[in-house]
Amino acid sequence: MTPWDELIATLDRYAAASEPIPAEAEAVLQPLVEASMLDRSVDRELHAPDVARWLVGLALAHRGLRERDAAVDPARDAADLRLIATRWLHPSRPRS
Repeated sequence: MTPWDELIATLDRYAAASEPIPAEAEAVLQPLVEASMLDRSVDRELHAPDVARWLVGLALAHRGLRERDAAVDPARDAADLRLIATRWLHPSRPRS
């Protein structure tokens, strides 16, 4: 599994409401962000500790939205969260 795959899997786990987000969530995510920066899956201009903090925030926000609107398809919601994170974190590519 690549660091990027681990990063997204961890975000998925934190976004799922099946267990509390651990207090050390940012410390778990930060090395995954850093490793993903090294392999260029994550934009190297970002600041890894801030990215980890924001990803925890996204997971918390996702949980809150799921509680507020349970009628939305959870699989679609999770896919949207992954897409938002992917587009935010991946380095920009020149348009052709």
